[in-house]
Amino acid sequence: MSTRPLIFFGTTNLDFCFNVERLPTPGESLIGSLVRNAGGKGANQAVAAAKLGLKPRLFTRLGDDEAGVELLRSLVNAGVDTQAVQTASGEVSGSALVMVGDDGGNMIVIDPGANANLTPDMIEGAAHYIQNDAIVVAEMGLPTAALERLFAMKEERGFTLIFNPAPVRHGLTQDAWSKVDFVTPNESEAYELTGIEIVSMEAAAEAANALLALGPKAALITLGERGAYFSDGNQTFLVPAFPVVVVTTAAGDAFNGGFAAALASGTPIRDAVRQAMAVAALCVTRRGAQQAMPSVAEVDEFLNHKTLMEI
Repeated sequence: MSTRPLIFFGTTNLDFCFNVERLPTPGESLIGSLVRNAGGKGANQAVAAAKLGLKPRLFTRLGDDEAGVELLRSLVNAGVDTQAVQTASGEVSGSALVMVGDDGGNMIVIDPGANANLTPDMIEGAAHYIQNDAIVVAEMGLPTAALERLFAMKEERGFTLIFNPAPVRHGLTQDAWSKVDFVTPNESEAYELTGIEIVSMEAAAEAANALLALGPKAALITLGERGAYFSDGNQTFLVPAFPVVVVTTAAGDAFNGGFAAALASGTPIRDAVRQAMAVAALCVTRRGAQQAMPSVAEVDEFLNHKTLMEI
């Protein structure tokens, strides 16, 4: 089976990541170690898919600064198709301050930079990068008006739309929500969208139904160490998480990139979710975001090992 075209629409940031023993309380100062990493939700997701052997495109907006050069280089080195990347003259690239504790907990503050100035007209101008029968992945870090324009292209361009609603911002119209094929929040984002706290699998089912009521055809909620819950109104299932020691962030980006890559490769839905869980599990055991994304060989070995353990 041939691989479907895959394109991500999202943010790219330079992450200033402090690794600390634990996260600080308000007013507290801690000693930590600082590293610079290429990041941003859209970029992380595209890199995850690229490391799984695909050649995904990324539409994003960088400043014409030193950070922009560094971020573009990272994407190219990872194997991402950067034809659709825009460089904005006179603007600064997005950045993020990330604190990661030894237990994997994190705190993040983002300055969107050039990402925030993306307009619907720019999305319209990028339409020709969306190939026939493509899978399009979008995240909520982009301006709402730009997302609305992208979603409106769905019927015209004939793509499958995966929407990662992070960070949650309200304001998308019902018509936009109705264009979504898969909505992929984590449990916190699902709570923000539905008001339902996922304290049980019954609550997960209730939250999924509430998400479907917004308009998407399917809901896929990641539940951390409990796994991922899928529902499309007809089929429902839970894929358990793989137990690992968490040391970093970007689990959601790894999951979305892995899920999109699996769908693009023609993988059945339940197996696609399991592959995405494996990508996320391997990612969070390593420091960083993009550099932590596993290769296709690593994911295959991990899944084969887990399958043998289950027999």
